Amino acid sequence: MWKRNEYTYVGDDTLDIDPKLHNDFIKNYQKSIFLALVERNLLTPEQYQRCLEELECQREGYLQ
Repeated sequence: MWKRNEYTYVGDDTLDIDPKLHNDFIKNYQKSIFLALVERNLLTPEQYQRCLEELECQREGYLQ
């Protein structure tokens, strides 16, 4: 269904992520959170899709 990506943080204690440079990482991280909620039946698939749409709208506004 969805391709799962795994990320492992191997840096220092402070995490400094620039949303414009790390857009794909942030997007996949947020999607994985929503997918976990769907798997636990805390979100419906329709709510998941709506959350993704809302994130895209926010991301487009931020990156412009």
